[in-house]
Amino acid sequence: MIQLLQQKGTAMKLIIGGIERTFIPLKVFRQQAGLPESFGVGYFEPKDFGGLAAIDHAGTDLNMLRQTILDAFPASLTLAELIPFFDRLQVLFDNLLRSINARVGLKPQEIEFAVAGFGDVNQMLTYALIRSRRANLSLPDFEMLYQEWLSDSVRVSARVHDYPHQGQQWQIQIINHVYGRVGLIVNTGANVHYVHDTRLACPAEGYMMMMLAEIGTRVMERLV
Repeated sequence: MIQLLQQKGTAMKLIIGGIERTFIPLKVFRQQAGLPESFGVGYFEPKDFGGLAAIDHAGTDLNMLRQTILDAFPASLTLAELIPFFDRLQVLFDNLLRSINARVGLKPQEIEFAVAGFGDVNQMLTYALIRSRRANLSLPDFEMLYQEWLSDSVRVSARVHDYPHQGQQWQIQIINHVYGRVGLIVNTGANVHYVHDTRLACPAEGYMMMMLAEIGTRVMERLV
């Protein structure tokens, strides 16, 4: 069983095999183990950066997209209105993302992936709200729901990479979730270390998480 837990501070936490693991930042692990700068996810599973999307220079467009999504909310929503509203919101997100993509550079399949994830999270929130209303419970915690969604996508790669270091033969596995490669499991033979490395993960993870959280807050504020 693998679950993703909320990050606390700079330490990412995962439950792997039923045990909570605290991840060491890559830079710290390199210093502690005397590793070269090349050591990281990219060393074992390199990525071609040619033609990749970049959000560094699309801040204005992304802020516009986010605000347009939030402004689409009516003053109030009923549970019956929520599913068709989120369907329309997903179409709006799709159209807006495509309209700014000349400055972002996503591939068609990457746009489809982002739109599908947007819809999945909002659908999960809808069903959680329906369950809570039917059971006369308090509103669900969006952060917990989001972490559950991420946890469903967490995978430890079956491929094991050998890495010689200081007379030892280490074994390395890559950890992925919905936003890409996020860390390594480093088995030195004597110890197992969990290392956080998001250099090759999706750079929009923080943006998407913030926007979806704001959508969750707005839904709960306006639900009648």
